[in-house]
Amino acid sequence: MLDTLSRSAGPRQTTPEAGGALVAALAGGAPRPPDAAQVADAAGRYRAYRALREFRARLHECLTGRPDASFELADAILCADHAVTSLVQLSLVPEFRRGHGALYDALAAGRIEEEAFAALLTATLPPLVDGDEGRAWVAEHDVIDYGLLEAALAGVPAEAAGQVREACARWTRLRFAVDATPYPRPDAECSPGRGHVHHDACRCDGTRKTVPGWEYQFTAAIGHLRTAWAALVDVERTMPATRTRQTVRQVRNLVRRLAAAGNGGARAPLVVFDAGYSAAALTAGLAGCPVHLLVRLAAGSVFYGDPVTWPGKNGRPGKHGTPVTCHKADAADQANPEPDESLTLPGTPLYGTVQVDAWRGVHPQIHGDRGWFADWDGKLPVLRGTVLRVTVQHLPDGRKPPKPMWLWHAGPAPLSPDELWRAYLARFDEETSKPQCCHSRGSSALSLVPSRSVFVKAA
Repeated sequence: MLDTLSRSAGPRQTTPEAGGALVAALAGGAPRPPDAAQVADAAGRYRAYRALREFRARLHECLTGRPDASFELADAILCADHAVTSLVQLSLVPEFRRGHGALYDALAAGRIEEEAFAALLTATLPPLVDGDEGRAWVAEHDVIDYGLLEAALAGVPAEAAGQVREACARWTRLRFAVDATPYPRPDAECSPGRGHVHHDACRCDGTRKTVPGWEYQFTAAIGHLRTAWAALVDVERTMPATRTRQTVRQVRNLVRRLAAAGNGGARAPLVVFDAGYSAAALTAGLAGCPVHLLVRLAAGSVFYGDPVTWPGKNGRPGKHGTPVTCHKADAADQANPEPDESLTLPGTPLYGTVQVDAWRGVHPQIHGDRGWFADWDGKLPVLRGTVLRVTVQHLPDGRKPPKPMWLWHAGPAPLSPDELWRAYLARFDEETSKPQCCHSRGSSALSLVPSRSVFVKAA
């Protein structure tokens, strides 16, 4: 079972160099030295095969109910040469060597140890996101002499030295994207846990933007280069009412698994969220966790600097200082204070001139009678972070952007605006690689898959 890959290999081919060495050896002459490129290629293929074999063995160990049938079902989904639109068609794939009854039995009675499976993905997939091209690009751009850096930080206090290391870990920091995907099930009236999910592209009656269905939230590792692939490491069925609590738990589990696997070193990972997530709630829920958060902000959000005070000032101490408003466009009545840092990148290939402005040390206004903070025990916290405004000259297709993009960053240390805005663009790799709701993508067969145990075929 674990040697499926080897069964697809054809008959062994003899290269001219190997044939010449064999003839020379039979004739009593000295054999030709092996070609170094061929040896390196063979060694690389062997290491890849051994890593794949080990991964498949560990994956089989995660299956606790109907393991053989479930394992072959996963092989059938990955090896099918068509979109997975029917479970019966999967039983005809050569990799599934059982009858179609075993396929339904694997889905109904199969079990998977979720924690072991998530730990396996977390330990294995993130280093593979960039690939050879990405790693070569990172090696070219990472010009920091880490030995010299450590020598310079020898006499610096531990907290300040940690912030410097975090800021310099741009090219070694693992990035992850978290996003929710609706799965419409308008005709499955007996589906358990079905609710109304927002789905703008699939309006069943032509007017509504919500349809009955499920919502899945994916956590995926993304690389430093824009690609069409992302490495899924966790998935959980969520509901809008509990999404924030589940998101906090998913991120904490991700950090714990990375630490257990020794993946990413001592640097905190960067987790990117789209609009729709509460920046204040995530910052409060993940306070003290070694992780960087990057959340897109909705237009109209307001953040405040620290209040201004001076000796001899009377009255109640202020809570908020100068506001920073996330307006849709530059306006005289919504002018913000001068940013603490500005970055201008002229002539980028896709966006033209890019400008990033950062206001550091600002905090949102939170209310103790609603949302995440409704049951807050004690004094409400002051959540400090960085607000970034990203403006571009044009979009990749040439259109003029309708409004600036606002981002919120919070973490163990301040990060470069250049790293943050580029990291958010990499979030779209998850959009193109995660399973979508449209039946044309071949995901209709997933309707029978319960809860979190989903099988994914990349479209």
